[in-house]
Amino acid sequence: MELIRRYRLDPVGQSFEGRVNDAIPFPLRFHGVNKLVIWLGPPPKPVKKDYVESGGVAEIQYPTFSWEQYFAASPAEREVLLETATKEVFRWLTSQYPDAQFVTRAAERLGWSDVPRPTEGSGP
Repeated sequence: MELIRRYRLDPVGQSFEGRVNDAIPFPLRFHGVNKLVIWLGPPPKPVKKDYVESGGVAEIQYPTFSWEQYFAASPAEREVLLETATKEVFRWLTSQYPDAQFVTRAAERLGWSDVPRPTEGSGP
């Protein structure tokens, strides 16, 4: 998984990204997707969809993330902002895709008990 604003994150973000990456099982076994990228903040140009899959990569835009708030925050608050955004993306994936079990495994490894399991019959 990548959490990026079109460039690498600061040390707090890089550490968080590393922990999440380590928690995500590989292979994902998520209908042909091998990599998840979360784009934080509004896109630089309008996009038609907030979620797309192409070439084995799933990209999801999280447009409500505020970089101004992030950079004004303490390191501990930055962790909370990143965790909140990631959990919301994980919740969305489990509500939309019954084969998003990799999210459940990652959440368990991270100690995030508030991320639900994928629901049967879900899907776009």
